[in-house]
Amino acid sequence: MNLTQLSNVLELVYNKLGNKYLTDNFITEPFDFKVKVRYGGNDEYYDYIIDIESTPDMPKSFWYKPEVKKEKNKRADGIDITVLHNEFKEMYKYVDDSPRLKSVGINFINKK
Repeated sequence: MNLTQLSNVLELVYNKLGNKYLTDNFITEPFDFKVKVRYGGNDEYYDYIIDIESTPDMPKSFWYKPEVKKEKNKRADGIDITVLHNEFKEMYKYVDDSPRLKSVGINFINKK
């Protein structure tokens, strides 16, 4: 799968599964994600970088819904955006779990 196809498929995955994860667990409305996958440059740690632009802009943290916090016995009130990076990185495996996969980075891009 080339990078354009991968970008299109991941856009569908993140708009469906990413939004489901966010709206099921946190106090937030769904986002409209635009995804572009690119090769990491020489100065970047990752082989692939997934640039995700969202409308509205992605906040730096998310707050758990009260029922989720109680049900899952969460000690923290919410998560930092870095936790969301890991969740979205895991969703990438739905699309490509090949052994050639080395490392994937997530980059949330805000328009402002």
